Amino acid sequence: MRGNLIIKTTSSGRELYYIALSYKDPLTGKWKSKTVSTGLDAKGNKRKAETLRREAESNFAYLELQTSSNAGFTPETPLTDYLDYWIELKKIDLKKITWEAYDARVQHMKRYFGDLKFRLIDITPRIVDQFFHYLLTKGKVHPKTKELSGLSVRSTRSYKSMLHAVFAQAMVEGLVSSNPVDCVAVRGKKNSDYSEDMLFLTEDEAANMLQFLSENYPRLMPIAFFGTYYGLRRSELLGLKWSAIDYQKKLIHIQHTVVRMKSTEISDLTKTPAGKRALGLFPTAEKCLEKIRLEQNENQSFFGKDYKNAEGYVFTWEDGRCYDPNYITHAFNKAMVAYGKPEISLHKLRHTCASMLINRGWDIKKVQYWLGHRDTQTTLNIYSHVNKQGLDDIANDLNEISSSNAGLFD
Repeated sequence: MRGNLIIKTTSSGRELYYIALSYKDPLTGKWKSKTVSTGLDAKGNKRKAETLRREAESNFAYLELQTSSNAGFTPETPLTDYLDYWIELKKIDLKKITWEAYDARVQHMKRYFGDLKFRLIDITPRIVDQFFHYLLTKGKVHPKTKELSGLSVRSTRSYKSMLHAVFAQAMVEGLVSSNPVDCVAVRGKKNSDYSEDMLFLTEDEAANMLQFLSENYPRLMPIAFFGTYYGLRRSELLGLKWSAIDYQKKLIHIQHTVVRMKSTEISDLTKTPAGKRALGLFPTAEKCLEKIRLEQNENQSFFGKDYKNAEGYVFTWEDGRCYDPNYITHAFNKAMVAYGKPEISLHKLRHTCASMLINRGWDIKKVQYWLGHRDTQTTLNIYSHVNKQGLDDIANDLNEISSSNAGLFD
């Protein structure tokens, strides 16, 4: 396995590092190539790109070790063994944090199908349907009480997509003749119905919420402020660095993330390419940052050599350590229960930001850029929901406009 860095220019003129891998196919003996995007700008990122090149060589090494197209599996192979094989294949295609989420679902499937000792050849549409019913009724285990409850329809559909992909791979490798997931439906909400769950706060409610946090949960207040008015994702909030703030040009560069599944992952890549953006630093946000910086300076003086914030993160513990993303989620959920708005999660602050900007007259493309949406469809879903909530105002406006004609109906 050999890897080299190459530079490609995108249609927008942006120069990015790519990794060109060359490897010998163990089945044919011929050399093949694979190109992997790093997402890094060519300028000033060679060292980081070299690190990613070495990681890619390691991650893709399996291509030269594979001895057959299906690793010796047969239709009688236990489904659990094939799931292990499939998830290992996915490791090279996914970010570490995404792969860990996939692996968690695979382990859940292995527990269910392993207990029943199913082979690949045994899986029928009826068995798949029974599995989905199990997920909808008993697929979730409370971490403390161990009480069983059902997964949501949306989560169950994610299992369906994964199981479908597993059997699609098995079909390609000639292990099964058809995909047993094809004709099985997960009954419940239509995907379009989920837009109705798009909850958000009004401008006044957002201000009151921040005041409540300031008085009762001061650690969370600045995080919630940037979630509310910048619409940042959790990973973007916790990945925000002082070096990304340009006080001279009044800009905040969103380009770094901190995420967690089994492990915490720090990355110079945003969730999507559109997530990398520069947002205006307005005066209230600058005051918020000044307060955080002052507190960090005091903490650094207090902890001295034990201060840990070498990377220069904005949101940290008193000793400079990064927050665990899950801690922030749980702490915010607890705070919202105390506030009386348990339905408002940290992610709902993104919806709040979008709704406020839309109500202020921002057009779709501006809101899309501010929130870092990959395309306008997500933004349009929020826009549609905000407009639905304004139907009462429209009725009042029309009543006022038409009132001069009320005498026509006497």
